[in-house]
Amino acid sequence: MNNTTTAQSRETVWTHRTATVDGVGLHYVQAGDQNATPLVLVHGWPETWYAWRKVIPALAQHYRVYAVDLPGLGDSAALAEPGIRTAAALLDRWREQLGLGAVHVVGHDLGGMTSYAWAAQQREEIRSLSVLGVPLHGFGLQEFINRAGLWHFGLFAVPGLTEHLADGRERLLLTHFYEHIHAADAVTEADVDAYLRSYGRPGGLGASLAYYRNYTADTEAFTEYGRRSLAIPVLGVGGDHAGGPIPEISLAQVADDVRGTVLTDCGHFLAEEQPEQLTDVLLDFLTTVDNKGTAEQ
Repeated sequence: MNNTTTAQSRETVWTHRTATVDGVGLHYVQAGDQNATPLVLVHGWPETWYAWRKVIPALAQHYRVYAVDLPGLGDSAALAEPGIRTAAALLDRWREQLGLGAVHVVGHDLGGMTSYAWAAQQREEIRSLSVLGVPLHGFGLQEFINRAGLWHFGLFAVPGLTEHLADGRERLLLTHFYEHIHAADAVTEADVDAYLRSYGRPGGLGASLAYYRNYTADTEAFTEYGRRSLAIPVLGVGGDHAGGPIPEISLAQVADDVRGTVLTDCGHFLAEEQPEQLTDVLLDFLTTVDNKGTAEQ
């Protein structure tokens, strides 16, 4: 089942759709030429598809863009058994239901981890993988958490605690993370309002934190995935004020063909802080992959 509404931004028309996959409603925004190669964007925490709003117009000039809300976030329904790996499996069934064929996938933060799990589980269906802002479970994530003092991973892993403490204070919690971006004014009060529409609704915050509560099992699964290197082209992108080359270093342990770059004057929220830099990096990578594939055919 698909429901459709249309909106326009920066002269780019995008369409809001909801597809029901295995009984779960997945919301996504679609833009670009229907005949173009499909490109899936997977957001991180604490965000929704809206995190990609600044890069969709430029990417849609070259690709058929799908910015999807992770299950339980944005306007997507939650999974009965939420988590990174179950979300990745659902995304692949969504891809198949839409008849997309092989897709490019770009994931940020939590979406980057989910995108890797997707690529590792469905190796023939992913054209390329780009991971933004994070290392992977079992391949540098714990070391990064320890070094950067990322306290929230431990707090979020405790069932029910954060939801209880933040009940009615979701804006305070989310704003704490947005205020730690490097590029000033990259996330405005209006943007926080857009995110709170998801995270501030009943059960919204809890649905997002469910992704943090399988850390040990996810690490074991990723370690197993990593025993077989990805053969597809892979890109790791970081911000110079938020871990730098860590995504590339992590991905180099699980893939054969890895490229990387670091955006300047940028923190963790790459698509919001430096959308033009990120767009240039992604288009250069994706077109190189596509041109190489065309030449080999």
